[in-house]
Amino acid sequence: METQPKKNRYILLRIKILLVILVKGKISINKILNVTTSWIAHKLKLTRTSKYPFMINFELWNECNAECTFCRTIDGDIYDHNPSSSQNIPIPKGKMSLELYKDVINQSKNHLLIAVLYVNGEPLLYNRVYEAIQYATDQNIATVISTNGELLTEANSKKLLEADLDFLKVAISGFSDETFLIQHRKCHIDKIKENLRTISTLKEKGNYRTLVMLDFIHYKYNEHELEEAKLFCIEHGFVFNARPGSLFKLEGSHLDLFVKEKPQHDLDLPLKGLCEWPWKVMTINWNGEVFPCCDYVVWNDIKPLARFETGKTDLSAVFNGEEATKNRSIHASEGRKAIDICSTCPRTGTAFKY
Repeated sequence: METQPKKNRYILLRIKILLVILVKGKISINKILNVTTSWIAHKLKLTRTSKYPFMINFELWNECNAECTFCRTIDGDIYDHNPSSSQNIPIPKGKMSLELYKDVINQSKNHLLIAVLYVNGEPLLYNRVYEAIQYATDQNIATVISTNGELLTEANSKKLLEADLDFLKVAISGFSDETFLIQHRKCHIDKIKENLRTISTLKEKGNYRTLVMLDFIHYKYNEHELEEAKLFCIEHGFVFNARPGSLFKLEGSHLDLFVKEKPQHDLDLPLKGLCEWPWKVMTINWNGEVFPCCDYVVWNDIKPLARFETGKTDLSAVFNGEEATKNRSIHASEGRKAIDICSTCPRTGTAFKY
């Protein structure tokens, strides 16, 4: 049995992103020192780490227009993944105030390398996402979003490019509606392809340096479309990536397809390797709740490290506060098995949520 997951390490992609943000002047000595400090603290299993995380995930709004079967019910409710929840209710929905977001950016701007402006929602539904990207750009902070691509219209693409978005990930689960709609209840792949062609043209005409990646969610039932998707990326100057798809709820909706699929991983859980997220990254939910990683936002009845309040909360005090240091101490001394949400997690590194 394997003890570490086989995964795409995104090595070339990371190099490309770093080169882009370096040329744009978004990497400084302070940021390099902050990353280095967090790396050393993780390696030495220290309970205190860098002053700020080098990456923060912001859940601007957890609403979505795709309603994928592995994420939401047919009514759009977000599944609660906590098996010990005291209430059988979906994950609460809401929007982050731009004032809260700006406060976090202002406090961390000299140390924060990347702001990831999505967790579980579709960021293009948040009508101030362009302002959020521009605000980070003005502070020399790199920005990342992941979208299903349905709302990536010409107008919206122009606003993303003009705000100097650094990295755009478009996640799809097929290259025809026949395969795409198995997991995506809404949205249509032909519309998404049209939108992708448009942003490719806009990028070329405007000489924009936003990196675009087509993230192909790979199943047995759609693998015959992989080559077509790769050729599409070559033609339009996109990065191509394929990753294993989630089998959550597929058994109930498409048993005939489920039985042919392989699990996402074949690992002994909990993993023995020390998770990097508590030392390097922070996730802030739409309501200000601060968590060590992005999975927490789909678990009800789980205590946050703190609740960020605009104009009141010191972010650095939270990142090395009592709850955060306790979390690292448990990780370092007892491993992932000691924390329920971590015990079933197969992820390593800090690349992407998915």
